[in-house]
Amino acid sequence: VGNIVVDPTHMPAVAKRAKAKVLIMDDLQVPIIRGAQVLFHMHSLDVPASLPHLIATLKPDGTVLKEKPRVLGSASSALVELKLSDHTKIVMERFEDCRALGRFVLRRSGDTIAVGVIEEIVR
Repeated sequence: VGNIVVDPTHMPAVAKRAKAKVLIMDDLQVPIIRGAQVLFHMHSLDVPASLPHLIATLKPDGTVLKEKPRVLGSASSALVELKLSDHTKIVMERFEDCRALGRFVLRRSGDTIAVGVIEEIVR
């Protein structure tokens, strides 16, 4: 899905799962729970995805506030696992390796609910 020009000596990862750091928007109306269905927007793609694991909520300095939270509320920061819909794999990179392929937006019902960066590709 999509087109990317790459250096043949450094092929980026093609994956459907990733661990990511997300910043939840201030105006979130409905909290995010484990298994939430979202639209994953990265560069020119929009792909259905889910959040099967809420790994931890984070303090502003990036340290862990709470392991395995039940919900993510507005104006919070968290580490989550993203899973793209079945049979969908896209090119993604850690934000540290490639800024353009490492950032994304999560949307639900036409509203942006979170922005984030990929921390680790899960294979």
